[in-house]
Amino acid sequence: MNDINDKKPVKSSTVQSVVVASQLLELLAESGRPQRVTDIAAFLGMTKARVSRHLSTLSDLGLVARMPDNGGYRLGPALFRLSNAALDQYEITNIAYRYMVMLRNQIKESLLLAIPAAGDALVVSTISSGKALSPNLVRGTRLVIPTSPTAYVILAFSPEHVRERVLARRCEHNLASVRELPSEREIILDPAEVRTECTLIQRKFYAYHDDPHEAGYSVVSAPVFDHGERLEAALTVVMNRRSGSVNQEIRYLRQLKQTAVEISRALGSVEMANTMASTN
Repeated sequence: MNDINDKKPVKSSTVQSVVVASQLLELLAESGRPQRVTDIAAFLGMTKARVSRHLSTLSDLGLVARMPDNGGYRLGPALFRLSNAALDQYEITNIAYRYMVMLRNQIKESLLLAIPAAGDALVVSTISSGKALSPNLVRGTRLVIPTSPTAYVILAFSPEHVRERVLARRCEHNLASVRELPSEREIILDPAEVRTECTLIQRKFYAYHDDPHEAGYSVVSAPVFDHGERLEAALTVVMNRRSGSVNQEIRYLRQLKQTAVEISRALGSVEMANTMASTN
């Protein structure tokens, strides 16, 4: 009996260490920049000694990396290797692929599928149009507001606290860019405008931009939901731009939203899939 009781605290301590490690990794992922031990400890309500101990272990495993000159910690190289393997095994890429192929064959345009990544959009699957001139869509690319309709869809259907954190992070990043590069002033976000745009996207279930990257391609994106009626991904059409076309925004909108609804239903969504279908 004594042996069994002696083992219980060890098991509990081990499980708690895993929880703390997960919290640290999530914080570093969501912050989008290196974090100092003092700030991490304050945010998580832990002692600096405890945070330092866990970060040291994670650093030894390559899951986090310490910045030079005591500049804090960031995610480590081991996570990037694991993330590539995770993308290959991610359920939605397998479920969505056949629907994406059918849509590509129907509209003859390039497609991408992106998942939420701390409020931004991470591309997990792409299908080329097969045309001689087609966009270079790369899996693993991180898309952000304000230039990406895909990122706007992800942000619009993310929890409110995630949206506010992303806005704070992006505004702070852009202000830093202004101090270093005054020519970057035009990229500063207006949080009120972003919130208004997110509300509009929530109502119409898509986002569109005529030529977000000035590369000759228009982009339209729609949300995909899971069985918990939560945002699972964004499905995006990157189409050859037709200058002056008044129908460019709705050119493939019906087909895109129908495919997004079908993928959502395959993932178990009922309420959000039906709501999106009713907006076609």
